[in-house]
Amino acid sequence: MKYFIVALLWVGYGVLHSFLISIRFSNWANRILGRYFAYYRLAYNVVSLALLIILFIYTKNVDSTYVIEFMSPWTTLQYGLLLSSAGLILWAFFSYDSLEFIGLRQIMDLGKKKNKSEQMAITKEGLLGVIRHPMYLATLVFIWSLNSTKADILVHLILSIYILIGIRLEERKLVQQFGSAYLSYKDEVPALIPFSRFLKRKWY
Repeated sequence: MKYFIVALLWVGYGVLHSFLISIRFSNWANRILGRYFAYYRLAYNVVSLALLIILFIYTKNVDSTYVIEFMSPWTTLQYGLLLSSAGLILWAFFSYDSLEFIGLRQIMDLGKKKNKSEQMAITKEGLLGVIRHPMYLATLVFIWSLNSTKADILVHLILSIYILIGIRLEERKLVQQFGSAYLSYKDEVPALIPFSRFLKRKWY
């Protein structure tokens, strides 16, 4: 029963998280909030982080016995993967407009008119020229490199499925926003596995 509750809570978090950032809800919130919609992204991030911390603490209290535990010499690989994924998350974070990602850019630009060409730009340089979703990849590597209890494994499975579904939903939004420019980007850059397009062309 306790694992069912854990699964239910994390699935519920994923559904809520996706719904609140969906185009339909965002458009509705924009109409209701008007100019104050500029604060929405920051509020969304704060609420999401708070709920994530609460769920994490709850999950850790459900189970304490590891069923996946890295032992020497595999701990070297574990630490390498954890550090690499953390570094990739930071690199990815600063590959985007970090202030916009947090929600501060929207507040700073409140009342200003943006150039349309700037709004529709797609970044293809650096890390984003190698992989379309580096944060998702880093998250997958990070969670599966942790020592894990049964509850943790359940959460990691849910998060992995959520990430794969989230990529599809996010890219649907990006195609609506950027049109053919994003479709071309999808053809040029793989979603999760770096250089997979190159390897496919080379061997097949």
